[in-house]
Amino acid sequence: MLKDHPGHWLGDMKIPEGQTVKIGAEIFARADGTIWASVASPDQDAYDIPLQSALEEGASVSLKHAVFTLKLTWDKDHFDGEWKQGDAPLKFELRQVAAFPAKARPQTPKGPFPYKDETLAIAGANGVTLGATLSIPNGTTNPNVVVLVHGSGPGTRDLGVLGHKHFAVLADHLARQGVAVLRYDKRGNARSTGDYEQHTTAHLIDDLHAVVKAMKARKEFKRVGVIGLSEGPGLAAAVAARDPKSVDFLVSMAGIGMNGLDTMLVQDRVVAKDHGADPAQVERLMAYVRGFYDVLMAHDEAAPRIAALKAFQQTQPAGVMELVKKFKMDGGSLSLDWAAKPFMIAALRSNPPADWRRVRSPVLLLNGSLDHQVPAEENLGGLVATLKAGGNRMVESEVLPSLNHLFQTAKTGKEDEYGQIDETIAPIALKRIAAFVVKQR
Repeated sequence: MLKDHPGHWLGDMKIPEGQTVKIGAEIFARADGTIWASVASPDQDAYDIPLQSALEEGASVSLKHAVFTLKLTWDKDHFDGEWKQGDAPLKFELRQVAAFPAKARPQTPKGPFPYKDETLAIAGANGVTLGATLSIPNGTTNPNVVVLVHGSGPGTRDLGVLGHKHFAVLADHLARQGVAVLRYDKRGNARSTGDYEQHTTAHLIDDLHAVVKAMKARKEFKRVGVIGLSEGPGLAAAVAARDPKSVDFLVSMAGIGMNGLDTMLVQDRVVAKDHGADPAQVERLMAYVRGFYDVLMAHDEAAPRIAALKAFQQTQPAGVMELVKKFKMDGGSLSLDWAAKPFMIAALRSNPPADWRRVRSPVLLLNGSLDHQVPAEENLGGLVATLKAGGNRMVESEVLPSLNHLFQTAKTGKEDEYGQIDETIAPIALKRIAAFVVKQR
């Protein structure tokens, strides 16, 4: 049924409180040719939401996500939609549109383009097929090529976040400087196959390794580098450490310079402060956070892990869980939903510095001075020290003033500011990255 109705479908869903939100579904062919779909919530700047399954039955298909299910039933010229998320199902119609509405961001690439784009399907790890775009500058012989690799969370080749397309902007800038760029959808996202919910760090490393080897195999590029954001640089370091000949240079954008547990603890302390907790409250919250992660890492299997975490929460001293809820310390990595996922325990047990110590290729390390997710002081300094301890003398590093985690020019650096900023990537960051990549000849 899906194959008969490709494209973008959008409807207005009225929720019980009276508010109406736009909900969309895109139906498309994945990199391996199978028909699939994703969900969008344009009013929340959320697009390409990955699904666990798309089960067809007659004229209907159920698009299942970890939190919701959207059932689509074909009716003459539109879909009848049924949204299920806890309470009674909500029904609405979805009709075909040319594209989903989105905020206009000034840096989103616009033609004419001095490069050509190739759509690729690359064999990743564990039978996954990765959908990708390779941008090759016109009139350039044997250019360098860089592979762009995502941070944590769902990610498409354009790295869409709150209406911004970070990797599309970065790829466009580099291609205009004569650099070829490969960007791909993370497994289980957009055109890439696989189950995103069941991924681990090891899967992401293997996928990146496959992409890098695919670029090496083309024999048309002078050197192959990797540019990663947030979690991405650690994946690049792992590939470079295990297969040194595959990566000729690396660029770390807000790369993590500590082990997984310490990274989470630093991030959670910043979150507590950003949400308004006073110093005494922060310490009470951090005692809870450390205990939560200790329990999580003590159980390899999901079911006993969740049971132990629930028991841990029920035995907290008076007032602690109220603080947790008040200062929003029960979402993301501190949620029971994430705690059940393989990627969460893998992230906590990860140790990126061990891989960075073995990297011998040229490295550019960049962080924003207002980064609240990967603070520059702890992480950039840690990466510089680790690389030098391993004997790498080809290391450049810089803290770029007034830039946040996404390398936007910011005022506070807090996450709630990301969507309020029109700039996608600050020109100073684009120029610094391009200059480093171009000279790697």
